[in-house]
Amino acid sequence: MRDPELEFASDDSLSGFRLRRLELFNWGTFHDRIWTLQLNGRNALLTGDIGSGKSTLVDAVTTLLVPPQRIAYNKAAGADTRERTLRSYVLGFYKTERGETGFSAKPVALREPGGYSVVLGMFRNDAYNQDITLHFRHG
Repeated sequence: MRDPELEFASDDSLSGFRLRRLELFNWGTFHDRIWTLQLNGRNALLTGDIGSGKSTLVDAVTTLLVPPQRIAYNKAAGADTRERTLRSYVLGFYKTERGETGFSAKPVALREPGGYSVVLGMFRNDAYNQDITLHFRHG
């Protein structure tokens, strides 16, 4: 028997705006082509090895939904430092190299400054039959 207090919707429809599709172009290490995650409004579980891009996907969606001055990147990975920034995602930083002196570390990027990056999220609210597309573009 179902507890009526635990019922959030009167039917099985998905409530609220749900992510249907996420597209990335030159975002983090998702480089040089359009990368697509098709969710169709369903829940998804991101799994993979360390460095496979799980937090990068979460940070892409965060970029669409949170005002720039309030974003704390890499929170999904539990990072306390500001190791990832909008700049690091746009340029595609993927490692650091030691300088000739061996004391300083310099990030290595997949892309040059002035390149083109896009994050596109398509959302749907089935209850209201509404679609919304949010995008971030740089360059």
